[in-house]
Amino acid sequence: MEVDSPDSSFSAPSSSPTRSPSSTHRRMPNPDPEKIASLAQTLYESLAALKPSKNKTNLSISLSDWENLVARSQQIAVLTSSVSRGPRDDALSLQIADMSDRITNQLTDLESKLMKPPHESGGTSTKTHSAPTVPSPDFGPILDGTRHSSLYLADGNLVVAAPISGNGGGTMLFRVHQSMLSLQSPVFAAMFTLPPPTNTTDVYDGVPFVRMQDDAEDLESLFKVLYNPSELPYKRLDPLTPLNVRRTLAMATKYEMESLRDRIVAQLQADWPCTLAEWDRLEMESSALEREHQLSDDETIDGLYLDDRLPEPASAIRLAMDLNIPKILPSAVYHLSRLQTADDWFACRKEDTELGVERTARWDLVAAVDYKLLLKVRETRVNSITSKFSSLYIAPSTSCLTPEVCPSTWPRICLEWKLAIDPLARMKAFDDTRPANFCKHCWSVNRARVRSRRLMYWDDICAVFKEQE
Repeated sequence: MEVDSPDSSFSAPSSSPTRSPSSTHRRMPNPDPEKIASLAQTLYESLAALKPSKNKTNLSISLSDWENLVARSQQIAVLTSSVSRGPRDDALSLQIADMSDRITNQLTDLESKLMKPPHESGGTSTKTHSAPTVPSPDFGPILDGTRHSSLYLADGNLVVAAPISGNGGGTMLFRVHQSMLSLQSPVFAAMFTLPPPTNTTDVYDGVPFVRMQDDAEDLESLFKVLYNPSELPYKRLDPLTPLNVRRTLAMATKYEMESLRDRIVAQLQADWPCTLAEWDRLEMESSALEREHQLSDDETIDGLYLDDRLPEPASAIRLAMDLNIPKILPSAVYHLSRLQTADDWFACRKEDTELGVERTARWDLVAAVDYKLLLKVRETRVNSITSKFSSLYIAPSTSCLTPEVCPSTWPRICLEWKLAIDPLARMKAFDDTRPANFCKHCWSVNRARVRSRRLMYWDDICAVFKEQE
């Protein structure tokens, strides 16, 4: 059977540049048994996928893929021996040793199938197959790719090859530094624990190379940030931030670059706050920007509408759900609950449409699970206000200035909050300004209680997302 290239997301270059003993010792990470077990399991599954189909006993695999599998098995063997030499003698260590033995047996079996002609294997297929032939060491591997214009560094000591998904496909070549990747990522550090190889077919342009399954654009976004930290932070409150950071954040998450991930997440959380006090500050800033736009003749500032200067919720929600950023969900979903489906990002930006100071969302990005959260937030609005505010009102005392009006005003206010698309804003307005037909005494007595219940309502919203954390 013809076999596609196995997943080499955890593939290691099987050679490395010459380094001094001191620098090698300083950067060599301690093997993590749990990561070794994960690497072994991934390789075992890749090998298992190479079994011949039911009607075919012969096997076909490219030379580069076979060498990749051998290199990965060598890595597991080296890491396994390092664990066995350590003080650990627990179930995980035994599991790693057992998995390493099974991988060795699989490789031996596969090699025998590749070397054995079809008539010897008992198969009925007439297709011939010869064992992989190793090319002359003088030529090295053939990497038919395009060198990146700015990330193929002359002093780099590792070439990374990645597939190009668009523009006709192909391969993009990056030349980077192992030390940079190892410093930022324990996953890359584990890859580079292999000893230098003697096989020159793993060398390109004089340095080791590794083939990655990640898309070239994803790796480009990651390498740009690693080599040019000024790429972060992104512009504050930019509605395009979730789209701009997605590739980099996905790579930082995959390769466990916690420092980089934390920086990106911190900026997203600043745009979508997780506390009521921070939400109120953002709303005050948004209101100030709205007034600024309203004073403009065409309601734009420097050619931008208000919606172009404030965060967009749908892309933030999708990013949070895909890459596990639960803290931004309450404010993002609450803001989306204030919008209608007609408030669409693209529909409101047609050439013949004046957006004004309206806010929009990329409704095309909202998935079914996102809609479910949206409905829960809207249900929370009705249920929370009904249960927490209807009985909140303190009956007028002898100090009430308008006892014939105040008792009937409170039910109307509660109903307005219950029906409002933005009850948090309505409650804040009550706290800031005395409503008409409500005397100063009754307002003063009730506003502190409303402030407390408003915070409880925010907590109810946040509780919807606890299961996402």
